Amino acid sequence: MSPEADDDGGERFTADFLGVAAKILKPILLGMLMSVQDASKRLLSHYKIDVKRNRLLIMSCNAEDMLLPRSNFTFYEFDSNFKLLQSQEFNIPDHMMIHDWAFTDSHYILFGNRIKLDVAGSMTAVFGLSPMISALSLNPSKSTSPIYLLPRCPNAQPNRLARDWRVPIEAPSQMWVLHVANAFEEKNLNGNLHIQIQASSCSYHWFNFQKMFGYDWQSGRLDPSMMNLEQGQEKLLPHLVQVNISLDAKGNCQECRVNDLNQWNRPSDFPVINQDFSGTKNTYVYAASSSGSRQALPHFPFDTVVKLDTVDKSTHTWSTGRRRFIGEPIYIPKGSKGEEDDGYLLVVEYAVSTQRCYLVILDPKLMGRKNALVARFEVPRHLNFPLGFHGFWAPHTQVSRPIAQEFALSASAP
Repeated sequence: MSPEADDDGGERFTADFLGVAAKILKPILLGMLMSVQDASKRLLSHYKIDVKRNRLLIMSCNAEDMLLPRSNFTFYEFDSNFKLLQSQEFNIPDHMMIHDWAFTDSHYILFGNRIKLDVAGSMTAVFGLSPMISALSLNPSKSTSPIYLLPRCPNAQPNRLARDWRVPIEAPSQMWVLHVANAFEEKNLNGNLHIQIQASSCSYHWFNFQKMFGYDWQSGRLDPSMMNLEQGQEKLLPHLVQVNISLDAKGNCQECRVNDLNQWNRPSDFPVINQDFSGTKNTYVYAASSSGSRQALPHFPFDTVVKLDTVDKSTHTWSTGRRRFIGEPIYIPKGSKGEEDDGYLLVVEYAVSTQRCYLVILDPKLMGRKNALVARFEVPRHLNFPLGFHGFWAPHTQVSRPIAQEFALSASAP
């Protein structure tokens, strides 16, 4: 028997074994995690809008894959009336957690945050003594980070030699990717493809499933001190990165490099762009960041909105007042097809002293100037926003209402 036949037999055995395990775990997890029927697929917290094609893009994962060394992801594309236009499912033989993702004209892009089963934690979770996330732990066994380029339109070029999407691009640094601002691709006359991705990432040695944002589920209290590190360890914290991938006409990776975005080295997360440029080349990235002016809790919670120009590499910031911090910025275009930064930034501001929230509106064009603040609205106390609230602005011409999803850690992909 040839080695190839042995490999095929081994792969079939593994697939069959995981299939049986999935059938056993599925009803258990559905009973523990969900109260609705036919909800074995769990939607990710982040949705995308392809303005160019006027589509809403949604991604889901399988609940049972939380505890299995495989990952099943399904991508759905809807029109403005929520009619399903296409769906594709991908089975990746790796144990991963995906919280955010990206798309281009021809790809869905996933950063594979590697995880593994925590046996002790899974037992306490099954018996209801700890959250289900306790069943997982990070897997920093490799020094690289897998990036999966999944074909968005596999039948668009039937004569083109397609690369094997099951083989990831290995980025030359270990990073836990938190959020993705944008991705776009450019093809030259020779058929070579260049892909750029803008995202936020942190170290495997800093990320903590059970104490994200400083929330301790055992005490029910919020202590953001764990999100702050001593001087010299800032690189472990969330920061903005730019990933560049070059493929030849046959799909072979010629280069993959990771750099700090605009050399901005302050802790940052929740990068966003003008949604009208999603999946296409953009100039500006906005993110929540830290001014570094506080002696106590210098890195988190964030107190600054930063605007980064990816062309001239400049940065401009707006910061809150004393004892105030912010959540995720949301970009709102003015509606007309004007310049990329012709719009508004909406951000939630938290005032510690009064325990109140404010909706702050900023002018992106005036970032870095004293008159960048357009308006600040006090939010009724009973409507305070949770820390880590996710969302993006969707005009009624694209979908029927704005879409927002609160941050949650669940299943294979939060």
